[in-house]
Amino acid sequence: MSSDPNSIDVWEAFLDPQGDFSLPDFSAVTPASLIAAVRAATDFARSEVEDILGDENDPTFVSTTVRFESATIPMARISAVVSAVESNHFRPELADAVAEVWDRLSAARTRIFLDVELFHRIEQVPSSDLNPEDKRQQELTVEEFVRAGARLGEEERDQMSTIAAELTTLATSFSRALQKDTRDLAVHLRDAQQLAGMSEDQVAAAANRAAERGTDGYLLPLNNFTQQLVLESLESAETRRLVLRNSTSRGARGGEGDTRTQVADTTALRALQAKLLGYPSYSSFAVDNQTAGGPDAAADIVSSLIAPANAQLAAELAQVKDRYGLDDVASEDVKHQLARYRADEFGIDADEVAKYFEFDTVLNEGVFRAATGLYGITFAPRESVIGWHEDVRSFEVTDANERTLGLILLDPYSRDTKRGGAWMGELVTSSRLTGHLPVVTLSLNLAKPGEGRPTLLNPTELNTFFHEFGHVLHGLFANSTYPSTAGTAVPRDYVEFPSQLNEMWRFHPQVLPHYAKHVDTGDPMPESLVTALVESEKFGQGFDTTEYLAAAMLDLSWHSLEAGEHITDVLSFESEVLAAAGFTTLVPPRYRTTYFGHIFASGYAAGYYSYLYSEVIAAWVSEWFEAQGGLNREAGDAFREAILAPGFSIDPMSAIERFFGKRPDVAPLLRRRGLAEPVEEPAEAVEEPTEVETVEPQEHRNHAEVAKVLEGKGIEPQIRLFTDATPTAASAAEKVGVDVGAIANSLIFSSGGEPVLIMTSGRHRVDTEHVAGLIGADSLDRADKDLVRAATGQVIGGVAPCGHPQPIPTYVDTALKDYPVLWAAAGTPNSMMPLTYEQLLSITGGKEITVVEEGAEG
Repeated sequence: MSSDPNSIDVWEAFLDPQGDFSLPDFSAVTPASLIAAVRAATDFARSEVEDILGDENDPTFVSTTVRFESATIPMARISAVVSAVESNHFRPELADAVAEVWDRLSAARTRIFLDVELFHRIEQVPSSDLNPEDKRQQELTVEEFVRAGARLGEEERDQMSTIAAELTTLATSFSRALQKDTRDLAVHLRDAQQLAGMSEDQVAAAANRAAERGTDGYLLPLNNFTQQLVLESLESAETRRLVLRNSTSRGARGGEGDTRTQVADTTALRALQAKLLGYPSYSSFAVDNQTAGGPDAAADIVSSLIAPANAQLAAELAQVKDRYGLDDVASEDVKHQLARYRADEFGIDADEVAKYFEFDTVLNEGVFRAATGLYGITFAPRESVIGWHEDVRSFEVTDANERTLGLILLDPYSRDTKRGGAWMGELVTSSRLTGHLPVVTLSLNLAKPGEGRPTLLNPTELNTFFHEFGHVLHGLFANSTYPSTAGTAVPRDYVEFPSQLNEMWRFHPQVLPHYAKHVDTGDPMPESLVTALVESEKFGQGFDTTEYLAAAMLDLSWHSLEAGEHITDVLSFESEVLAAAGFTTLVPPRYRTTYFGHIFASGYAAGYYSYLYSEVIAAWVSEWFEAQGGLNREAGDAFREAILAPGFSIDPMSAIERFFGKRPDVAPLLRRRGLAEPVEEPAEAVEEPTEVETVEPQEHRNHAEVAKVLEGKGIEPQIRLFTDATPTAASAAEKVGVDVGAIANSLIFSSGGEPVLIMTSGRHRVDTEHVAGLIGADSLDRADKDLVRAATGQVIGGVAPCGHPQPIPTYVDTALKDYPVLWAAAGTPNSMMPLTYEQLLSITGGKEITVVEEGAEG
């Protein structure tokens, strides 16, 4: 078998080579062809791994790491096509085959990444002479094996394998149950009066949906989130109550559509998985390699906005009550009353506004035009390309140099065979290794209008369109050697940044006048209406932010469970979390637990906070673009090359700092969401991309405490301060230019509630069961931030080996002996200091131990 992944085509049974794009013939996707494809993909991967292991020559980057990357490409391709079919047009006859595909892919992936012999060979690849992208690929490949459990003992690896298979089955089960319950809970109305307030086109669409199901009357299908858009316009309080009740009941009614068992089992298994890998919770594991750096940072950004969001919500509701003489507002009425106030206060008629946002005009003169103005790319329909449904449209994208850049498949309309929400997918990932051009998909869930009627967008749908197209651009601009780091293959808390940034163009004065034309008259949107729309954006932000934060807090809380916790009363746990965090019962979370598909079926586990984290960057960068003059081709091209094109082939936040000269701050986000007063003067414009600006780091009292201990032991303090934090061993190693193993991590654990300090090499995860046995402890768990601060006077990410208020029992990893100079934190996350192994023992009084059981890592 050839080792070229392009030599076997996993879509061979239904391949339809359409021009320059390697696309499947979706009409030929059958259960048999899917099973044949996944078998071909997994067989290829297995054969390649066997050849890598059978190579008697010393491992090299090309013969081992690159060949391994190539081995997994066919599996990624079949995964992409099955995802597209499953999410966009899922036919019942494919259900068993799709489930088998996911099971086979999960099993193959688990088997590969828990192959100790393969891991050891990849780990032995020399990297010192590699170029930066190849060196990063090598490091990321090793890290992926470690995070999968390759360094665990045999028994633990068996457990990891079992857990991975069960989690795959649970995710499929959750998705199927939610899809069924969402369909079943579509609101069926028989009397047109119950739809009072909806536009003529909306009523016609509801009648069409009922007819499609073979029933009379009207059908209001449910979108993914709690608050249905139709709540804004419905005049009947009883209908609004029915809509919100059905929405919030999903997954919690018993029967085939109930997801509570899947939630309980999934969160328990993820907690166990994290413990096996040496983490106190799944959130600690999941956020460890994200931009935020740790779950405390993620929780802090969520928690910090709860109070201002609640205050803003209270102010908004007070204005509503005052204007309309209301004593109270029920949950089902909040969205309606906020929309009513927005319409009256700003003079906005929702139906009239929609008439200025006709879909095709928005697409061509808004979404496409903005991308052309900023990046020089152009779009042309490709009528010959056939998608998975007759509604799918195809567009070839051409770069400014007239080179074909890629292909977009756009699926705008809702249907019963399509999951809710809006999303971008990468059907074919671009990379220099494969030579493939990118094929990206964009899926919306717009109501399909009646025959001859235009598709009109409300402002929320308009924003979603621009948002998802930001993801599309990120995928199209991919310029990486390896597909695993190309395009949108970046951390979850960074991937939403390009999409949120693209939202800035929807109402931008250089874009909006071109597409905001009245569907009947062609007249441009009046300037007064444009101003009202922009000003009205901030009203209701308290509500929007509150429902988002509640969902993000639920996600982090579910994934903060420790191994052994199995929460079966799902709804009670949800209520307790929200009450403890200070959320009002008036506004349900954007997703309740039982229909939170993002975290139980779509890869966002412990990552829903990422929308907020990414928005900090997006709001900041949008102000930079404004300072450059908006649609500035020079700025756009520079931004594309430095930020969007590299994907994960470089560290994203390092790229941000190099390009902009500083890290983003939160002020633009607060201004965008209306949670802080705008500054009196415009924020200082960010300079053109230059070298990183030098900001003098600040001394901290913790540094003096550490220096005092060092001097007491006859060691000259050499504390280095940096302008930014180095919260992980990898970031610290990169900062000081050493092997990650030379980083002496100061990790605080809890033994019966008492602190224990483990000094471990950055290459190791602490085997808590092994270490607990060595030191005579019943158990050893990672300490939370409160215990860390109480024991050390310092914070996670900046704990020093010394300078603590009271002595802490300390144990030192003997693996640190291998390095002549070690680097340890000096009391804050932006400080480091060099020490020898002997000096480390001296200042800590630590006992030498192995933090990983002998033989567990080979």
